Amino acid sequence: MELWIEGSIEQVKAAVDSGLATTVATNPSIIARWTANGQTMDEVVKEVCRKVSVPVYVQLHGPTVDDFLYEMDALRSISEQIHPKLVATRDGIAATKRLAQDGLRPLVTTISTVSQAFMSAAAGAAYIAPYVGRIEDAGEDASGLVANIARLYALHGVETQIAAASIRSPEQAEKSLLAGAHIVVMQYEIFEKLFESRLTQDWIDRFEENWSQFVFEGRAVHP
Repeated sequence: MELWIEGSIEQVKAAVDSGLATTVATNPSIIARWTANGQTMDEVVKEVCRKVSVPVYVQLHGPTVDDFLYEMDALRSISEQIHPKLVATRDGIAATKRLAQDGLRPLVTTISTVSQAFMSAAAGAAYIAPYVGRIEDAGEDASGLVANIARLYALHGVETQIAAASIRSPEQAEKSLLAGAHIVVMQYEIFEKLFESRLTQDWIDRFEENWSQFVFEGRAVHP
């Protein structure tokens, strides 16, 4: 299981530096925020690659196969850390096949059906990303979709991994993982909430009360 992180440049760096996030993911909204101060996409992506040592997934615009391939060539000239994120269209999935044949590890995003997950895996996608939060916003069963894709992949021995994206809460992350997702992709604010628990904090508060009453290794715990 892995956790992929989204957020500001400093947030993704903090999550990666913690050792808990294994990959940085971007989308057009994130890139728009990163470039709000006037920098170009190339400049901000290069900055992120300097600050982290993990893969950085950048969404390609396209919309044609040739456009996707051209954009990926330009991004790979910046850093070999950069990997392609493509939309689940006919051209996006066709470009996925070409990029996978070149040794890259494409991520196909905007997955909303089992058929799209099938086509992506058949094209050699390393990862597919169902938009869990957005699917639930549309009144659909996101966990059921993840479970069906996981069952399909297991049945056929497919190596493509499910990266559940658009995670809006720890509960959505938990349901996605239990449904069979290998990866959860989330904003930094949701990442921080994964550590929160009323019961855990209550137990820690009680531990602190007990520690305050004794000396540890010859010194007071709280001088």
